[in-house]
Parts: sequence; C-alpha cells; structure tokens
Amino acid sequence: MELFALFFSVMMVNNFILAKFLGLCPFFGVSRDLRSAACMGLAVTFVMTTASAVTWAVNDHVLEPCGVMYLQTMVFILVIATLVQFVEMVIKKVS
Repeated sequence: MELFALFFSVMMVNNFILAKFLGLCPFFGVSRDLRSAACMGLAVTFVMTTASAVTWAVNDHVLEPCGVMYLQTMVFILVIATLVQFVEMVIKKVS
C-alpha cells in the first residue's frame, strides 16, 4: 500500500512535468504571435498576483475568524474565476 501511495504521489501530485505543462497552457493557446503571447503572459501574471493577495486577505480576515476554513478551496476558485472574467472584459474593451 505504501508503494501505491508513493507512486500516486509522484505521478499526480509532485509531477514536475505536469506542473510545467499546465503552467505553459495559457502561452500555448496564444503563441502564434509575440504580442498576444506577451499580453497573455501579463494577464496570467496579473491574475495570479492579485488572486494571491485577495485570497490571503479573505482567508486571514474572513475564513479563519469565522471558523469556516472548509470553504477555503471554494472561495479561492471563486476569486480566481472572478479575476479571470474581469481581465477578459478589460482585454475585450481595450482591444
């Protein structure tokens, strides 16, 4: 059983190649020209940076004091999805 847990951990959780591939997916989606790839990179960087700050604040000031840490994953997904939609609307408006 311990070998199965180790195998699963290496293949699914700590898989370096899978993590790198998932990180490159936004780039591969728009990599036909340099400008759109750079814009996508900036958008991903903005979303990840802002999502980290917002989710930290929500976690520290709302979830922990209220004792609802079990909602952590759902709140994090909601924050990231909201930011992605916001960035998409800004990009459509600007371009």
